[in-house]
Amino acid sequence: MPTPRRIERENNLRFSDLTSRVQKLRVSVLPDFFLDRIISIPSLTGLFQEANAKAAAGGGNLRGYAQTEIHGGNATNLAFALATLSARTRLYCIGDALAHAATSKRPANLQVRILPGRPGFTVALEFPFKARMVNVMVSDVGDLAYFDGSKLDRRAMSELRNSDCIALVNWSANRTGNSLTKRVFSVTGRRFRLNFLDPADLSGAEERITDLKKIVDEGLIDVISLNENEARILTNALSVRKFPVSYRPRDVLRCSIELHDALQVTVDLHTPIGSASAHDGCQAWAQSPGFVRGFVTGAGDVWDAGDVIGHLLHFNVDNRLRFANACAYLYVLSGRARTPRLDEVVAFLITRRTKASS
Repeated sequence: MPTPRRIERENNLRFSDLTSRVQKLRVSVLPDFFLDRIISIPSLTGLFQEANAKAAAGGGNLRGYAQTEIHGGNATNLAFALATLSARTRLYCIGDALAHAATSKRPANLQVRILPGRPGFTVALEFPFKARMVNVMVSDVGDLAYFDGSKLDRRAMSELRNSDCIALVNWSANRTGNSLTKRVFSVTGRRFRLNFLDPADLSGAEERITDLKKIVDEGLIDVISLNENEARILTNALSVRKFPVSYRPRDVLRCSIELHDALQVTVDLHTPIGSASAHDGCQAWAQSPGFVRGFVTGAGDVWDAGDVIGHLLHFNVDNRLRFANACAYLYVLSGRARTPRLDEVVAFLITRRTKASS
């Protein structure tokens, strides 16, 4: 049976080496902060029935629904996850006193630059649907809706320029998202920097995809990260074969390949059953470590954190997807929105590989 040391060597995941390498990374993330309220709903049908009964009686209180309030927003979640995984991270977001208070307790390697404005607010409903947990979010995006990057000062632009990666997320909630994308991804120093885009839920932003495609064609984006819902909307907008509602691993891999062919950038597609990546003839699929009924809001952001680290450390594509899958899996498994530490992710991967090889 292979030893843990051999497993680590085969997977390019020696913890002593990995920690020092990740700690040297400089990642800049922008642009959103949200205050999230998560409501756990055992049954969506049951909730509707209760609400209808209360409404028929003239109103009232629906009790017994567990709720959690956390700092949120794709950028904020991603930045905290990257820092927890040991990368030096800067977060640039729009917010007020609430954002300052919510981000005050943060890892020492996370710097937060809050640009004045109204933050976002989200109520996320988490409930089981077709044998898996889903989240449906009701959001007020605040001043993110018109953030074109003009509020970023010289210092911020210099910090972006010197980053190993700029990760721009929640493009879809920003009506001036294309202006922001072009502004931050075109800063000098491009040769040695990874430009990473996760557009978030594209519904309602379809008319802006054509202009986003022009930015892609200019060579300003290296990686586009998507979940299954986002991929479904993007395939439709780009006239690529549609991603089915009920899908299998081959559908996920095929979709990543066809989106790569349409966009000519790396396309990383993550779903509850696993993830796929396609780039210049290199394509891979990695199955999810398992299914967990747990806290799913923010899991995609944690997956992105693992994916960014894998790209920056030049993991081979299989290891990168497994690493990102493990980050998201352990986050959901925690049941309380806790991003795993780097040592926890590596230990999980080594143990899993050892069991599979025994």
